[in-house]
Amino acid sequence: MRMKKLLTIFIISLTLIGCGVFGKQYKSEIDGVYIPKDLNEAIAELDRDFPDSLKTEIRKMSEDEFSGTYHMGTGMWMRNNWGLWSGSRLSKYFNNLGIYHPDDMSGIILDSFYRTLTDQPIELEKQTEYYKQYWLVVKKPEKKNYPNGINVLEFNTGIYYDRPDKKPAMVHIQTNSDNEMIWLYDYYLGWKQIDKSQVDLLQQKQKNRFELLKKIYGK
Repeated sequence: MRMKKLLTIFIISLTLIGCGVFGKQYKSEIDGVYIPKDLNEAIAELDRDFPDSLKTEIRKMSEDEFSGTYHMGTGMWMRNNWGLWSGSRLSKYFNNLGIYHPDDMSGIILDSFYRTLTDQPIELEKQTEYYKQYWLVVKKPEKKNYPNGINVLEFNTGIYYDRPDKKPAMVHIQTNSDNEMIWLYDYYLGWKQIDKSQVDLLQQKQKNRFELLKKIYGK
């Protein structure tokens, strides 16, 4: 009988904890702040909060300027107050789209808000695909994919570069070489071993890195 009582208390405790911790996923309000249920509601909330004078100024910006300027201000506020770090219903909405990082969620909201203000299509699917591709690109190569005969490689340096197709891109640079030859790994271009002088050139060349990489890879 005593065991049955303890089991009942344990189940009730788990239920209460679940309501407190996991219940936030479904709440429309957290700490007095309304939580949008989807992207359309998030855009509507921003549209309501931004004064017309500020919207006029935003329309004069490029999308990149707006997103870069508001990522740490409005973006951080959304990430913290809309529960994007803590599993709110809005974060679950993005999870269902395959988006899991709060920075990506707030980025999509900001870009979509900007596009709405400037009468451009939101293209949500393209936006989500971009972020999914980003995480594939920045992921360090796994040992099982190393070039034949290579067992120990470290990649603690990566360089972003621009592609003509606007896809996210990064080349990973080996950081544990004990000679002048260094391995590169690129999600699109694959593996290539080059000498240190070429690495230095790649790190210095801010513009046209894509063209330089194509030349290095012989593409």
